[in-house]
Amino acid sequence: MDAELWVVCLCAQWCHICRDLAPGFAELPNTHPGVRWHWVDIEDDEHLLGDLDVDTFPTYLIAADDGVRLFAPGPNQTDALAHFVRPYASGQVAARAHDPAVWQAFQAIKAQANRP
Repeated sequence: MDAELWVVCLCAQWCHICRDLAPGFAELPNTHPGVRWHWVDIEDDEHLLGDLDVDTFPTYLIAADDGVRLFAPGPNQTDALAHFVRPYASGQVAARAHDPAVWQAFQAIKAQANRP
């Protein structure tokens, strides 16, 4: 896969599942360096989400410059998440048609993460 894959976890600090997932998620860049792992608290960073609605935690936005691969709830344990992401990271799952709000949120998240 040529495009850099991003796995964005959309969570909230008040959610106990998110709080439990956060430490392991923070370690994923060390064990899976070929993916950009990014955590977004939907309340602290709501300005990045625009019209995007997140109803279930954790919700993942998996995307690259060539498009969105997934926007859906997913695993709440780090080991399961690493396994869950594998087909996306290996290029087995191609970009698909996506909601413009998802693409706009991805672009905003990416732009903020890439700021010096």
